Amino acid sequence: MGSARGGGILTVGEFLLARLYNWHRIDATLFRSAQMYRGHSRVLLAAHGIATVVNLRGANPGTHWYRAERDACTDLGIDHLDCALHSRRLPTRQRLVALLTIYETAARPMLLKCSGGADRSAFAAALYLLHRDGPGARAAALRQMKALPYLHIPGGQQRWIRRFPEFLCEDAEDGDIGTWVRERYEPDRFADWLGARNLGASWRR
Repeated sequence: MGSARGGGILTVGEFLLARLYNWHRIDATLFRSAQMYRGHSRVLLAAHGIATVVNLRGANPGTHWYRAERDACTDLGIDHLDCALHSRRLPTRQRLVALLTIYETAARPMLLKCSGGADRSAFAAALYLLHRDGPGARAAALRQMKALPYLHIPGGQQRWIRRFPEFLCEDAEDGDIGTWVRERYEPDRFADWLGARNLGASWRR
């Protein structure tokens, strides 16, 4: 696993931290991970030359992990962006538009991170690939939702996550994904689509 900054190779310690925090490369400029603690974020962010951290847990200014993460980004000159997603509730159009806007405008390399790096990060990574490559990236998007190596083992009300790429590709057909999200996506329509497939209990109302 190489470092994005300077093209160096990770040390043994950095490699072990990457495994501990479910850290994975999606492509040359995008990574995903779990929440990092105890100053470990500084080590991995610097090792990979991260320019933007996308915090999928949303702003939590009263928590130690959030303050430590923001401080690490400030010290390293990294942009820190909050874009809250929920692993058990269907995403709103506003949330998806915010995420696509980050993909389109934020500095790279970029890190997507949530709590365990398994559910919200899986969804965000899949959306990134579909936005970048269109409906033809459905198989690649679904690979971001595998138990191995990403530890995505959804609970009953997280099963919608794996079905979103299928819904998107059916509904968007061959159209531009960004346009579909911004103009056509509605969570109620996704809910109806899930219900028609006996998946009405796959998300929390």
